Amino acid sequence: MDRPFSAEALRRAAGRAGAPRRLTRIADAVLEGKLTWEEVAGGRCEHPLALTLCTPRARETVWPLLAEAEAEIRAESAPPPREEFEVVTADDEYFARFRVLRKAFDSTEIRW
Repeated sequence: MDRPFSAEALRRAAGRAGAPRRLTRIADAVLEGKLTWEEVAGGRCEHPLALTLCTPRARETVWPLLAEAEAEIRAESAPPPREEFEVVTADDEYFARFRVLRKAFDSTEIRW
């Protein structure tokens, strides 16, 4: 295959309802032990069913589904978005969060 898809993306796409027939046939061959998803994803498999993923028709029908599955995998593994900084409306609420040592600020003696 020209475009690399992970074995997990192939597995997910084949398990979806309405998956293309050529992908479900490959899933059946994997279940029968004729090949593995890793072999198909790595492009090392010479099995005729795996080679059907390289046809122009597969690029139109199967590859968009594989791209969606790959995007889902990336979204699941991405770190959660950072929360925005909290906006405090009243200054008293903001400054109440901090512990201030008043003696250090009340000193009138110059120390330099």
